[in-house]
Amino acid sequence: MISRLLPVALFTTVLVISGCTKEYSDADLVFISPDQGKEIVANPEASLFHEALPSTWIDPRRSEFYIGGHIPGAINVPYKNIALSWEELEGYGVVIVYGQTYNDPLAEAMSKSLMEYGLSDVRTLKGGIEGWTRAGFSLTKGRKP
Repeated sequence: MISRLLPVALFTTVLVISGCTKEYSDADLVFISPDQGKEIVANPEASLFHEALPSTWIDPRRSEFYIGGHIPGAINVPYKNIALSWEELEGYGVVIVYGQTYNDPLAEAMSKSLMEYGLSDVRTLKGGIEGWTRAGFSLTKGRKP
């Protein structure tokens, strides 16, 4: 009897110790256009079960790049600081991450990390800042808004 329970107990222990967190891949990313991003941030959605939470832009680049030009209203959370700063983003509805260019690995890594930390609605701006400016939208320079 004990020999039958031992493998089950061992398997359960390994699962508990290693955790059952989901690892996110590129297939889990939700890309949106600059127009869609502007609409989401401007008009937070409420539902029958909760009030509307503000949505925000997240810039994962280093501070000097953020200061040089960012999407208006964006919060600078350098990727290297995500483990210390992600909880500050829990009060937002949709979190839209952007990088410098198309298929920006930094933006994609930040989006996946935020999902792993448990943020429920993370999206990634298609085209990054280049797509934003190509769509005719301006950037803001300087420190946090």
